[in-house]
Amino acid sequence: MSTEEKTEDANSQQLICEIYRCSKKEGMYIYIDKRDGLEKLPDTLKQKTGRMELAMTLMITPDKKLARAKAEDILLAIDSQGFYLQMPPSAAAEAQAASRAISEANDFLER
Repeated sequence: MSTEEKTEDANSQQLICEIYRCSKKEGMYIYIDKRDGLEKLPDTLKQKTGRMELAMTLMITPDKKLARAKAEDILLAIDSQGFYLQMPPSAAAEAQAASRAISEANDFLER
């Protein structure tokens, strides 16, 4: 299947995902197809994530707004490899986001 075909599939797709919090690293999450469960995850990935705790179950569509990931990327990753791994943001990225938020708030207050 070509990348273009996968993109078309993802654009018309909706998927019930289970999102698991990983114990080895704060802010690391695994998204999987609810129908597949954790059994299909590679053993090497399971070792790197540690114990996984169900954080939530969520219907994901390509246009779904998520905090730290694009829904379309999640759908494509689950379709191609069976999971999506969300890594925690870096300290620099968090600092930039905080700085942007402060600047936007200051701009708003100055008006």
